[in-house]
Amino acid sequence: MSITGYYDGTAVRVNGQLQINQKVIVIPIEREEDFVETAAGSLHKYADSSLAEKEKGAWREAVVKKHAQE
Repeated sequence: MSITGYYDGTAVRVNGQLQINQKVIVIPIEREEDFVETAAGSLHKYADSSLAEKEKGAWREAVVKKHAQE
């Protein structure tokens, strides 16, 4: 789920409904032109392409390592 919103100087106002006590992640953007509808798109400029190959199997390796100890 993705919801957009804005900071009005006092609070973050969202353009949609949230549940009471819903945890959220706020990713500030500097300009509307920089905004992409997904977190992955918004964070793309911070990606380190040199780590992409290493990250490909990271989740699988972590799960295998975790469950091999059980």
